[in-house]
Parts: sequence; C-alpha cells; structure tokens
Amino acid sequence: MINKPFIALLISFGLLAGCASVEQAEQERHALETEPVDTAINELGYIKGDPVKQVNDWNLYNWRAVNPQAAIIWTGINRPYLFTLQRRCNNLMFAETIGLTNTASTVRAGLDAIVVPNPPTGPERCFITEIYPLTKVDTSPDDKKTEES
Repeated sequence: MINKPFIALLISFGLLAGCASVEQAEQERHALETEPVDTAINELGYIKGDPVKQVNDWNLYNWRAVNPQAAIIWTGINRPYLFTLQRRCNNLMFAETIGLTNTASTVRAGLDAIVVPNPPTGPERCFITEIYPLTKVDTSPDDKKTEES
C-alpha cells in the first residue's frame, strides 16, 4: 500500500512542474508579443520589401500570426505578405482560422481587415494598416560555407 505522504509528494511535484510549464509558456508568449516585427520576420527567414497599397487576385493559401499586430499571409505557395494591423488583434495569436475582407479579389491597406472568428462575442475585425511583400532568405548551410571560403 502506498502511504499518504508519498502520494502528497507526487502531487506536489506534479503541481510544481505544471506551474513551471505555464510560466515558461507565458514568458514565450510575452517575448513574441513584444518582439519587433522586423526581428520576428527575420527570425522566420524573410526580409520585408517596400509597402504596397493592395494585393490583387489574392487567395488565402496559408497564414501565420507574427504577434498581435501582424500576420504573414501567403496568397500562393511562394507569395508571402506581411500585414500590419491598426491595433492589437487580441485573438489573432490563438486563432485556428482567419478571413480577410476584400473587394473584387483585392485586399487594400487602410480599408480591409483580417477577421478573426470569436464565437462568444462575434468576429473580431482587425484593420490592415500596411502590406509588405516578403522575400525568403536562403540560409542553408551550403551558402554559409561558400561565403566563408
């Protein structure tokens, strides 16, 4: 038979481990939310081009939240854009799906929005302030060897 102090000790260790995991997740979330957008996209392997006013003939191929005020949206397999938002979009970091408003298949900065479903209170509209085309930077180990030679 297992004694009660041993069970209490096991439960205590489990609670401490759970608290450490929650604290680490909180620290990582805070780092993501406060990291400058340019740093975040560079860490993802992209560089930002000059802003564009709109994206024509777009398709929501894929997306990724950068922080609560920015998202990368791919309009095709090799066509990523950085969308910056007017203010914090509180549910963006936790959303499983998003939508974009558009007119005649054109998404415009200053007019359209990323729409994050939020079932308890309805969708959250996060208005787009700027759109930047992104270019993938090749950081393969072979390139580094060539540069060092």
